[in-house]
Amino acid sequence: MKRLITLTITSFLTLGTIVSAAVDWQTSYDTALAKAKKDNKLVMIDLYTDWCGWCKKLDKDTYSDKDVEAKLTKDFVAVKLNPEKSAENAKLSQRFGTTGYPHIVFINSAGNKVSEIGGYLPPKDFLKELESISDKATKK
Repeated sequence: MKRLITLTITSFLTLGTIVSAAVDWQTSYDTALAKAKKDNKLVMIDLYTDWCGWCKKLDKDTYSDKDVEAKLTKDFVAVKLNPEKSAENAKLSQRFGTTGYPHIVFINSAGNKVSEIGGYLPPKDFLKELESISDKATKK
């Protein structure tokens, strides 16, 4: 009985940690921008396609890293946009100068580009970029 209670408590604690660390991915640029204005955060736009192998690797390895998830949740509003799925997303992709995928663009709450990452980065390198981008934004 004691083991069952311990196991149950551990399961709830673990589940709570997983749920709280997960990135709240937006699927609308306008919604993400409004949320960034409200929360005083930067927007990270992940421009991807369904056929992009590096995009899938970024999802699987980098975005699932607990430190990357924590940083994204704390300092950014994250949005995933597929330019091949809507005309609006295609226009945004053109506006931000996308020439390949994945293309990660960082904008301020006014919609101005402040930085970008072209291509895949492993978790540690991606985290360093996130820290650099958020540090520069807070110094202004």
